[in-house]
Amino acid sequence: MSSGHLPPQRIAKYDIERILGSGAMGVVYKAYDSQIERPVAIKVLHEHLRQGEHGADLEVRFLQEAKAAARCLHPNIVTIFDFGSDSEPYIVMEFVEGIELKAHLRSDTFISLPSATDICIQVLEALGHAHDKGIVHRDIKPANIILLENGTVKVSDFGVARLDTSELTSTGFMVGTPNYMSPEGLQGYQVDARSDLYSVGVLFYELLTKERPSRELSLSQNLDKLNSTRHLSGQSIRSIKPILDRALQPEPGQRFQSSAQFIDKLRSIEDMDLTLATTAHFPKPDNYVAQAPTESHAFSSSQWSDDLLLSLEHSLARYVGPMAKLLVRKNSRSATSLEQLMANLTLHIPNEDERSQFMQSVEKSGISKVSSLGGSQAGLTSHSRSAADQPTQMAATTITESQQQQITEILAFHVGPLASRLVKKMSRQHPNLMDLVEALARHIPDQNERNQFLARASKL
Repeated sequence: MSSGHLPPQRIAKYDIERILGSGAMGVVYKAYDSQIERPVAIKVLHEHLRQGEHGADLEVRFLQEAKAAARCLHPNIVTIFDFGSDSEPYIVMEFVEGIELKAHLRSDTFISLPSATDICIQVLEALGHAHDKGIVHRDIKPANIILLENGTVKVSDFGVARLDTSELTSTGFMVGTPNYMSPEGLQGYQVDARSDLYSVGVLFYELLTKERPSRELSLSQNLDKLNSTRHLSGQSIRSIKPILDRALQPEPGQRFQSSAQFIDKLRSIEDMDLTLATTAHFPKPDNYVAQAPTESHAFSSSQWSDDLLLSLEHSLARYVGPMAKLLVRKNSRSATSLEQLMANLTLHIPNEDERSQFMQSVEKSGISKVSSLGGSQAGLTSHSRSAADQPTQMAATTITESQQQQITEILAFHVGPLASRLVKKMSRQHPNLMDLVEALARHIPDQNERNQFLARASKL
């Protein structure tokens, strides 16, 4: 959770009780304000992020979070009470007794259509208020949505919010969580309120199907999956499809242009009674304390070798960003030859020149010499080296610029846009590959994700 240090006893006037959690940017403590006699949550920027060449910029961005959220006084937004600096920057927030929506999506909890719709409407009402203030959240996801037992939904963590007057984040810098990001956000372009609405579209789809839309399928193919949901009537499905079709459009101009538009369509879903929403009856799931499912080691279920697929992923990432991992892994399961795999991957590169560049980079790498599953052993699953050999080989390797970039791409899946800064800073302190990978892994709070990062990075 934390970096291993004991929490402070006091920050400013607040008595610290315990650690609530830790994310890419900071640690959150439960504390007590003895003057007003109420519990609060305090978020503190990670110490390692405050050091080095980008420390000052990150402190500004961290306090920007407070200023952004403090402008938003709304029943569906976690309230900011105070912020300042007491040897370290801190933000004091409302302490919310609730459960992250992520926990329900990972459990066996059934979420009905009225409840799913009600959750999204409350999120959209929060976003509508923020958008009116000129604030874009940019990281809407189940982990940032808290369900209270009285039926209220709270949106938290404006940590990557962009004020309309901010110049800290600009074109070319990706901010947010890849699974819920809009296409323009994934490409590092500037985003506006319509990017948040796209994320709500992903969220609504996941609430209905228990899975996110696949980026390797067309939008119509994803929407067809609604047909197999047993809890939705045919009338509801026919009403929902046009809503999701508009919310998930790749072009912002084709989406809903405001939260109010989105809400109006959700309220008009046929064969649905919103008064039946059971948001108020969302206790902790039975398996709430259970560990999150562990993702199998990268590509382990594929017939292709890990080395070949990782090479393809790194080449593809230059053109599609973080989605390269998912695209390569899923397409490799259905492709019967390298030619087919390459053809499928190029479909996800919209620019023709970039498609040609991708093909040329693969040819130069030597991957294209493997023509099918029956070809060279370089393309088949085989033990390129044992796990025991990996640390020794890594330790003897001086870090190249290419490896730095590859590690950054792998780390970004777990810590987001801070990955590049962490890699640059830590590579100066750890001159060999093994030490760098181990040091970076310590910045990933979740043990399962830490193991995934180590498994992938060890193959460099």
